[in-house]
Amino acid sequence: NNTTFDNQIGIFLYNSENSTLSGNIANNNTANYNYSGILLEESNNNLVWGNTANYNYYGIRLYLSNNNTISGNNVNNNNGEGMYLYSSDNNTILGNNVNDNNGNGIRLYLSNKNNILGNNVNDSNGDGIYLYNSDNNPLSGNTVNDNKRSGINLLGSDNNTLSGNTANNNTMFGIWLMHSYNNNLSGNTANNNKRSGMELYRSDDNILSGNTANNNTYYGIHLLSSNNNTVSGNTANNNKKVGMDLGGSDNNLIWGNTANNNTYSGITLEGGHNNNVSGNIANYNNESGIYLYSSNNNTISGNIANNNYYGINLTASNYNDITGNTLFDNNICYTFDRAGIGNKFKNNLCRNDEPSEADWIVSGVIGIIIVSIILLGLSVLYWQFKRKVK
Repeated sequence: NNTTFDNQIGIFLYNSENSTLSGNIANNNTANYNYSGILLEESNNNLVWGNTANYNYYGIRLYLSNNNTISGNNVNNNNGEGMYLYSSDNNTILGNNVNDNNGNGIRLYLSNKNNILGNNVNDSNGDGIYLYNSDNNPLSGNTVNDNKRSGINLLGSDNNTLSGNTANNNTMFGIWLMHSYNNNLSGNTANNNKRSGMELYRSDDNILSGNTANNNTYYGIHLLSSNNNTVSGNTANNNKKVGMDLGGSDNNLIWGNTANNNTYSGITLEGGHNNNVSGNIANYNNESGIYLYSSNNNTISGNIANNNYYGINLTASNYNDITGNTLFDNNICYTFDRAGIGNKFKNNLCRNDEPSEADWIVSGVIGIIIVSIILLGLSVLYWQFKRKVK
């Protein structure tokens, strides 16, 4: 129950181990207007629980400190980062409230194998949670909403697991990966963000599965210059541009996703080659269910693209294999321009529930022929009967 004001550091653990900042020792502390509210330097295996660290530059900072547990703290309204881990590994950051900080809510730099679990990180002036050159960190069950940049941002960070996080209403992206590889993003929600729900830039070999990215201003899921990623079982509906967009991205597997009711297209490949787009549902989009522009050697198979303007639309795209797709009730089933060569269309199902004008004409002609045949038959029978009567 210590209270510290107007110091350079409110509470400072240096080269300390197995200390507890809680209860009678240092519980419910208020470390206000200091450079760091709570600082652990070269300190390991400590518990920092139930403290308040507001109006500092850093709320809680770990420097070269490992195996600590930072839990249940209130870290708000700091001028820099709410929590900052610098070259600190194997820490657990659990159930903290980290809101309204002027920098990032939680920042990791050169920090690996930390568990970032169940924190509320909202209304930061930077990113909610920011990992820079930090690997093998699990981020699970965090709420990162209404941040001025992105909810979660990974830069040069590999082999991290992001699961069950909620990243809504952020000014940029819900979840943003840049130059980050072999990350696993599953079961996250990234809705109503001002740009895209989930954005990958020059990020390869990642897995995105079972995520929800709806009602975003740009794209639900956007891969830009990102290769060899697996995007499966995600939902990207009602986005203002495209449900899922691949720009200059090659050798990706886009499988079993749902991309419905988007303003432009459900799934778009722009300058993307050797991608496999299979088993997806892309219905009720205003333009195309699936759209390829300047994209070659892609496989588009087993998808359902119904009730769009175009079921599948190819522009300036070559040697694509369009096979076994279901394309019902689109204005145009599928189309390609004369600039495209070597495209194969086979075993696709096309149907319109409401007959077109041409269908009505053909049906009318067939009806007239049938009626004429019936009348002719009746006429023959009449004259044969009349002869017998005579």
